Amino acid sequence: MMKKFVCIIALLCAVAVQADAQSWKDILNGVVGQVVGDKATTATSIIGTWSYVGPDCQLKGDDLLKNIGGDAAGVEVEKKMEPIYAKTGLNTIVYTFNEDNTCSYTVKGKKVEGTYVFDAEAKTVTITSGRFGVKTTANIVTLGNNMSFLFDANKIFSVVKTITGATSGLNASAASINKLLEQFNGMMVGFELKKQ
Repeated sequence: MMKKFVCIIALLCAVAVQADAQSWKDILNGVVGQVVGDKATTATSIIGTWSYVGPDCQLKGDDLLKNIGGDAAGVEVEKKMEPIYAKTGLNTIVYTFNEDNTCSYTVKGKKVEGTYVFDAEAKTVTITSGRFGVKTTANIVTLGNNMSFLFDANKIFSVVKTITGATSGLNASAASINKLLEQFNGMMVGFELKKQ
């Protein structure tokens, strides 16, 4: 417990330099998510209906300095992802997870039904949807009424195409964002959802 407390203090002190890029609320939410998120994310915490809030970007791993540097890049990636999500309709997505491991999502007015498997150790959810059994695996963190739905950065455009059915217009956007993502190994990109 003391080690986590020291890490939190070190993170807060080091991140103070980044305060102009993010609000203190964002910084504290990030710290709480790193410390509490794993314990708060359970099979029951994902049950319910969740709607899109905005892009989300996080770094995996325990390298404190790398994560601090990644915060600024994360803000930039989130800004660049917002118009892509709007163009593809991903910003309209609503997920529903039921206790019986069935689920659905609605995007651009189209509902897709399926099933899901929650991996408690990896903190991932694998959704099998559609009549062709397409699988999508997301890393998730739930904290209260918020859930981060995250994917490896190098797979985000493939995921967006799978979920929304978008087939064009993503390649030019992908090229510019991928240059930024290459600077940070372990970057996770996705979106934040809020429980209805």
